[in-house]
Amino acid sequence: MTTLAEIEHAADSLPPEQKKQLVQFLLTRLGPLGGATASVAFPRGHSIQDIQPVHLGAVLQPLTPSDDLLGEMLEGCT
Repeated sequence: MTTLAEIEHAADSLPPEQKKQLVQFLLTRLGPLGGATASVAFPRGHSIQDIQPVHLGAVLQPLTPSDDLLGEMLEGCT
């Protein structure tokens, strides 16, 4: 392999663990790059359940089954 395109094609065919090892190898060879380290964390998928709750204050008016939330969100949009 002599071109970046060939290397990219080969890297695409690697299993995930070997891709992680390749990234570690490249980071070690390149050294510090603007704060990059030789350790890479591969984040797992995330969910809305991972977001911490935010308190926005007291409820001004309780919701009822007849409330049109989408209509209120789109109000004023043209």
